[in-house]
Amino acid sequence: MKILNKILFSGAIFTAAFLSGCSDDDYTPGEASNASGINVYFESPANAEVALGPNDAEFTVTVGRNQTDNALSVPLKMTSVYSDMFEAPTQVDFAQGESSKTITIKIGNGMEMFESYPMTLVIDPAYTQAYTQSEYYPRLELNIVKEDYVPYADGKFSDYIMSPDENPIETDQEMEYSAILNMYRLKSCWGTGTGSIIFSWEGDKVTLQSTSIATGINDATYGAITASLAEEATYDEASKTFTFPFEFLVSAGSFGIYEESYTITSLK
Repeated sequence: MKILNKILFSGAIFTAAFLSGCSDDDYTPGEASNASGINVYFESPANAEVALGPNDAEFTVTVGRNQTDNALSVPLKMTSVYSDMFEAPTQVDFAQGESSKTITIKIGNGMEMFESYPMTLVIDPAYTQAYTQSEYYPRLELNIVKEDYVPYADGKFSDYIMSPDENPIETDQEMEYSAILNMYRLKSCWGTGTGSIIFSWEGDKVTLQSTSIATGINDATYGAITASLAEEATYDEASKTFTFPFEFLVSAGSFGIYEESYTITSLK
C-alpha cells in the first residue's frame, strides 16, 4: 500500500496513550475450551455477502470440524431482525469421517430486490475452541441481497492504492449489468469482498451511484480507507477504458488522488 509520505494531512495529528493498572482482584478468567478439543467452524470469512438471483429461494453455508472419528450433532443458532424471512437448521449433523457439511438456509417470498437483509449464524460454544488461531470462526455475519446483475464484460482493473510503487496493480475483473437498475458494476474491485464501483454509462458519460465508497481496505495505522470521487469519471471509446479519479481518505486525512481504471477486453 502507498506509504506515509503519500499522505496529505489537513492538520496535525496528536495521539496519546492512557495506561491504567488493575489489581489481581479485577481479573476474571476466560471460559475454558472444551476438554475434548473439538473445534467446529464456518468455512467462510467471518463477514460475507450473499448475492441471490431474483428467483432464488435458498442458499448454502459450509460447516467444518477438526475431528472426524465419530458422528456428531452440533447446535446452531440463527438471529436476525428479519427472522421471519429465514428458515435455518437448528443443528448440523456430521457422519463419522465427515469433515465438512453443507447446510441450506431457505428464504421467504417477501424479500425485496436490492434490499439488504442481515443475519447471523452461531455455533454452540461447547463445540468450539475459542482461543485457536484460525482464519475461520464459529460465528458468521451474512448480508443477503437479491439482485439481477449478470456478466457483461471481461477486463482489467488497474489499481494504484494497493500498489507498493508508482505502477498500478492489474487484476482480471468482470463487469456486470443490472437491467432493473440500468447500472453497471465492478464488484469488490479492490479484492476485499466489498467496495464495488456501481455506475450508469452512456457514451463517454459515466455517473457513479455513490461518489463515496468504502473500499474494505484497512490501513494498519489509520484504519478504514474510503474512495471519494475527486473529478468526473469518464469512458474512452478508443481504448475502451473507464477512468475513476478517486481521492483515498482515512480519518486523519488523504492518501492522495489516484486514477483507478477499468479496460474492457471482451464482451460476454
